[in-house]
Formats: sequence, structure tokens, C-alpha cells
Amino acid sequence: MSERIYAVLTGDLVKSTKLSAEELERVRATTKTAATNVRGWRPGLMEHDLEFFRGDSWQLLLMDPAMALRAAIYLRSVLRSAVDVDTRIAIGLGSVEAIDSSRISLSTGEAFTLSGRALDQLPASKRMTISLPARASQLGPWMPVVAELCDGLIAEWQRRQAEIVSLALSPDAPSQEDIANQLKHPLTQQAVAKSLQGARLPVVMRAISQFEATPWVEICSK
Repeated sequence: MSERIYAVLTGDLVKSTKLSAEELERVRATTKTAATNVRGWRPGLMEHDLEFFRGDSWQLLLMDPAMALRAAIYLRSVLRSAVDVDTRIAIGLGSVEAIDSSRISLSTGEAFTLSGRALDQLPASKRMTISLPARASQLGPWMPVVAELCDGLIAEWQRRQAEIVSLALSPDAPSQEDIANQLKHPLTQQAVAKSLQGARLPVVMRAISQFEATPWVEICSK
């Protein structure tokens, strides 16, 4: 029987020292709200709240590793659109030894170690990476490349594009008309389609779809 594989997302806010105490609190609240939305994507996907620690660092545990890339990109799109702030994110996939339900950052295990270490080693010029166990040798070297390519596209998003993308990333696959009607300042369906094409979302969604179709438990189990 294969062991359970989790995804841990560890992040820190970009240029947080330039934020006032009030602005930082707003960004933290926005991040937590975005995580709550992720929780609603699927029953059992998140059993514990996103936790902030050391002021501008945060950690999130997903019970299904396949949803990690979508969640990471969604969190960034919400922050970039809602509060014009970005976050670095390192995704770690692996086993978990112990989960601290009161403070997720105090949990232990392979996924936590991989995620935290990957964030510490992430160059300042990059804002997203993925780390797999050494035994996942067939995919391990490719995952940081996938994250970097996605990161390159995300970096080009304008604030309005990020808002539209955040709605499009819902696993419910809303129509462009639905997205247009959900925007703070509604657009036409044609304008939404143009914005999504400009954001290169079809390319990002292909990466997400392939990530979600990958048998992570088989690949990452000991």
C-alpha cells in the first residue's frame, strides 16, 4: 500500500518591509481569504488553516498534492489583483510525519522540509519553485523548470489580468461570461477572452492540467 503524499506550500511576501502595519495586515487577511477559497475547491483538500509566521512568511498544507500548482498560482493571482503584492512560493511534495493542528508551521515531515528548504534556496530573481523527493528522479529536475516557466508568465500579468485569471482558475471551470459578471468592474465576454489570451492562461492551464493528472502518490512514495 502506498503511503500518503501531501503538498506543502511555504511562502513569503515580496517587499513586505515597505508595507505599513495596516497594509501588511490587509495583505495577510487577503492571503487567508484566498486560502479559504482554495479550501472550498474540494472536500478534504485543506483540513488546517493557512498560518502566518515571522510576520510575512506563511505555510499551507494540502491533503491532495495534485492541486498544489493551481493553488500556488491562484494565491499569487489574488494577491497581485487585490492588494498589488506578490509572494514567493515553494511547493514541496512528500510524506508527513506529524501535523500540528493549531500551528501548521510546527508540523514535521518530508513535504515540510522540502518546501521550506526550497524557499530558502530560491534566488531573489524567481518567485516560484517545486521540490520533489530524491526518489522521484524521473520528474524531480523538471519541476523547478515548470515552476519557472509559469513564473515568467505570471510576472507579466497586469493587475486587471490577475483578477480575471484568479476567477478562471476555479476548478469549476467558469465560463468567460460568468467571469465577466463576477468582476468588480464587469467586462464583456470578449474583453475577458482577450485578457486571458494576453495573460497566456491557456498555456498555464495546460501545465496545471498535466500537474493534476500526474500520479504523485506513485511517483513520490517510498
